[in-house]
Amino acid sequence: MRGHFFSSVAPGAATAVLVIATSWFVSQLVAIRFAGSALTAMPLAILAAYLLRAVVAWIHGVVSERASTHVKEDLRNEVVDDLIDPRRLGARPSSSQLITLLGPGMNAFDGYIGRFLPQLGLAIVVPAAVIVAVGLTDPLSGLIIVLTLPLIGIFMALVGLMTNDKVERRWAAMERLGRHFADVLDGLIVLKIFGRRQEQGIEEIGHRHRRESMAALRIAFLSTFVLELVATISVALVAVSIGLRVVDDKIALAPAMFVLLLAPEAYLPVRRVGILFHDSQEGATAAGQLLTILEHPRHDGTQVAPRAPELIEFSRIRLRYPERTTTALHIDAARIAPGEKVAIVGPSGSGKSTAMSVLLGFEKPDEGTVRIGGVDLFDIDPVEWRQRIAWVPQVPRLIAGTLVDNILLGTPLATEHDARTAMTEVGLESFDETRVLSESSHDVSAGERRRIALARALVRVRVGQAWLVLLDEPTAGLDALREQQIVESFGALGTTLVLVSHRAETIAMVDRVIDLVESEVSA
Repeated sequence: MRGHFFSSVAPGAATAVLVIATSWFVSQLVAIRFAGSALTAMPLAILAAYLLRAVVAWIHGVVSERASTHVKEDLRNEVVDDLIDPRRLGARPSSSQLITLLGPGMNAFDGYIGRFLPQLGLAIVVPAAVIVAVGLTDPLSGLIIVLTLPLIGIFMALVGLMTNDKVERRWAAMERLGRHFADVLDGLIVLKIFGRRQEQGIEEIGHRHRRESMAALRIAFLSTFVLELVATISVALVAVSIGLRVVDDKIALAPAMFVLLLAPEAYLPVRRVGILFHDSQEGATAAGQLLTILEHPRHDGTQVAPRAPELIEFSRIRLRYPERTTTALHIDAARIAPGEKVAIVGPSGSGKSTAMSVLLGFEKPDEGTVRIGGVDLFDIDPVEWRQRIAWVPQVPRLIAGTLVDNILLGTPLATEHDARTAMTEVGLESFDETRVLSESSHDVSAGERRRIALARALVRVRVGQAWLVLLDEPTAGLDALREQQIVESFGALGTTLVLVSHRAETIAMVDRVIDLVESEVSA
């Protein structure tokens, strides 16, 4: 954006020169006519100057719009690349927030980059050139402009302080509306089944967004009036001074007309900045939030991940989330031996899923280390490390495709035979393997979706050479017999198994338990 801003200086300088030239030509023409002299080529010079000024303005607009398009494209690509970057650490933003930012938020960049920033360049170059030209012609008028021009800046700053809060509240209302609408769409089937109507909630949030928008617009209109009033009074001071001195014959008509024509041009670009400031605020707010999304730690490990089960050690782990006052994960010491089956237990909020995120390399502890075979986990290449993991989250995700496609996801070397073998082990042998599933998972039950994810993990271990299996509530919705069969299937593969569960029957099948409530977890 800085580069695009400075690229507008050249058209701004050309505009300043043409403004001064046009005013000089017009003043000379008026003086000639008042003197009764014959017309020269001055009208053609004025016409040429105005045409050139129009061409420069058009070039300035085209350059600014292209700059806005390029910046939006680059920032969108950077955000999307960042979100799918395997080295990204920390929580991902919600989809509704991203939709708001990458949609209406990025569209507001047209006002910020395409209009406000180029106008800011003009507001620096044009008034400076006008003040120099006026000062050389009539020092008193130049002094009046120098003294009155900062008043517009002061009023702009005061208006900006008032507007900033209103725009942020409007943006927050838009985000709330987006999140609420996304939540309603996500649970629309359940809401429809239970007869829960959401029109009132959406209407109420929509009215709140309308009120915040109108409050911001009221300030915008009032501030525009204030800026116009200050600029008009300032120009009037110059005009009165010039008029009195022309009457007293203390200044000639030509330089007086030249100063009088130039004086409004000194205030116009600054007034335009004040007017466009409101248009730019949404873009600036969206830019701030997008840059916040991009500002996060990265997983910079480069070492090769072990290809066989290794000792996993937790040492003085502390992890806190910025939005929480309590510690999200606290493990003083814990060891998981190669090939061991371990259950992580504890009440809700004790950090069980967070421990999984740490093992996956999605979250980095604020304190302490996790070692894999004596090597710090965050010194290992995250892409290679995750190839050694088979993970079943609490809510498994599907892709639009057949059952076999979903089971083979993430294991390109696996075959349909591998998928059918895993289907039999998790109880999906009667499921039509050619049936096309939707990405929303609404066409399968929660138990079926979990079995598909478990079959995917089995294939990943057998064919994909994964040796660490992470299961987050893996047997919810399964009967006791199938639950035991699945746990035994993973145990028979010689992998290290770490599972999170609240079910006593599941916990009884593992070798050892890590209780996150205890201040120290023994090896």
